[in-house]
Amino acid sequence: MTKKKQLAGVILAGGESRRFGEPKAFVQYKGRRFYEYSLEALAPFAERTVIISHPSLVSRFRLEQPAAVIEDSPPFRGKGPLAGLYSAMTQLAAEWYIVLPCDMPLINERVIGVLVAAAEEPYDAVIPYIDGREQPLAAVYHQRVLPILAAQLTKGNFRMTALLDCIKKRRVTEADLPFAEQWFKNINTKDAYHQLFADRS
Repeated sequence: MTKKKQLAGVILAGGESRRFGEPKAFVQYKGRRFYEYSLEALAPFAERTVIISHPSLVSRFRLEQPAAVIEDSPPFRGKGPLAGLYSAMTQLAAEWYIVLPCDMPLINERVIGVLVAAAEEPYDAVIPYIDGREQPLAAVYHQRVLPILAAQLTKGNFRMTALLDCIKKRRVTEADLPFAEQWFKNINTKDAYHQLFADRS
């Protein structure tokens, strides 16, 4: 397994949450905010964790918790999760980066443990492949993808798939993560939020 000291945590909280109608990171589920579930899942593995956030939310994050909070690096500010990962890699030194979104409250340390265990040479990334879809926003990336990240951003290729097409990735599937479909559920709308309570009641 990759040593803890080689790992950094990255929580992506830079979106404007237009579909949800308010910042999802601060929405509560069972008495805790969404982003706190991501912090908890990362805690056993990452020596340091950074939250990448929208400028309007940085001060609120800093008031609430001790993790470092940064904005996207100026060249690519506001260009999505690819820019968020780039910003984390350029501002936080590590070998591997465990990335999580702020709107996946069912994620847990068991999931992260499986991803971290799979993070080894010669792969550049460990990507969950759940229910026929890749989950690049809940994955592990090696620092050597940084120049590829920079190249894609410079070209204006801001989609995560632009990165995945250029690196050597290792897939983790339901065979490794039973019940993974529910763990990787993104809460993008108020309907999905209300359903979250119904499913867990």
